[in-house]
Amino acid sequence: MKQLTICLAVSLTLLFLMGCPPASQSNKKLEPLFRINSVLDTGKEPSFLVTEDFDLDGNLDLVVLNSGDHTFSVYQGKGDGTFKDQVQYKTGADPICLAVADFNSDGFKDIAELNYQDQNIHIFMNTGRGGFRNTGKVVKPGRIPINLTIGDFNEDGYPDLAVSLRFYKVAILFGKGTGKFKDPVAIQVKGQPTGLVIGDYNHDKHVDIAVALAGSGNVGVEILWGDGKGKFEKSKVFKGGGQPLTIANVDANNDGFMDLVTSSNSLHAMTLVLNNKDKTFKTLRDFSAGEFPKFVAVADFTGDGIADLAVSNSTRDTVAVTEGRGDGTFVYPPINHFVDEYPQGLVTGDFNKDGRMDLAVSCRDKNLLTVMLRKNIRNPRPVIPQSAPS
Repeated sequence: MKQLTICLAVSLTLLFLMGCPPASQSNKKLEPLFRINSVLDTGKEPSFLVTEDFDLDGNLDLVVLNSGDHTFSVYQGKGDGTFKDQVQYKTGADPICLAVADFNSDGFKDIAELNYQDQNIHIFMNTGRGGFRNTGKVVKPGRIPINLTIGDFNEDGYPDLAVSLRFYKVAILFGKGTGKFKDPVAIQVKGQPTGLVIGDYNHDKHVDIAVALAGSGNVGVEILWGDGKGKFEKSKVFKGGGQPLTIANVDANNDGFMDLVTSSNSLHAMTLVLNNKDKTFKTLRDFSAGEFPKFVAVADFTGDGIADLAVSNSTRDTVAVTEGRGDGTFVYPPINHFVDEYPQGLVTGDFNKDGRMDLAVSCRDKNLLTVMLRKNIRNPRPVIPQSAPS
């Protein structure tokens, strides 16, 4: 299950974490890692995007929310980097987030779809052929839901929901294994939660929740440490960017412990939050990956065994790929890939089954979904000696 989690006071020129590269190197035009393979029509104002093999044919499919016309579009993959025409499904009012899991244990992945205006979640069951059926089940997580993620928090074998609520809460809804959920249990957090992501950050074999906090009050990242019984211990707030809206998992230093990366679109910055392996985190310097960064995807794009970052830059109309060094730092400058207007949702997967990771991005202002395949590049970037800190 790949998920991904949503959603200008100062103009910053933020340089690479470990120092300032010479101007000649910073301005060097770098060859793109990806080529645009296909562009698909969507509904109005496509945003959040997920990928999964919904029909179990061995090919990744795509699902994108169309926030402007209250629908989501499903594209069945052909396995060669192309997709069949969209099939649309009606959602609630102002859909903002999708999450994928097998809610009824039939072996097929279903969809939970979060609606901001209606303040509810609709459950869509997989028909077994890659299509979906709205069950009519309306789940109410609480006031003003922002984001959604899924994990088995009480270890009963059924997927549960975690929803960030604007007024300093995260709601947990335990699944019954039938597509139905118990009433929400609210957990107070120390700021206004935005993005959510799950992981076992302390290696105790229980699922934890990392919560990005933005808005007024505390800003940063808070961890809800799971005990495997549906209860959570709250961490202190770790620094995690100026206004973090998106949060993603990344093992940035290859130590086997999951770290976190956040994007703060108002500050044009990304922030790495490094796992200290003792239930604390170290926040590194902000770094630049473009203008007004929205969604972050993590994968090994270069094939060197090290995690890289991709981010959609909505006001610059690019997807920027920042290569990891494997020591917790990332290479500057990022490699920019120009796409259509106002890119938002971003996912990664091997769409043409060539063993290399590809990208798909939704472009809101043109109502398009762009599929970008990894190019066969032997040495995408020249080796640049590390400069002294500026």
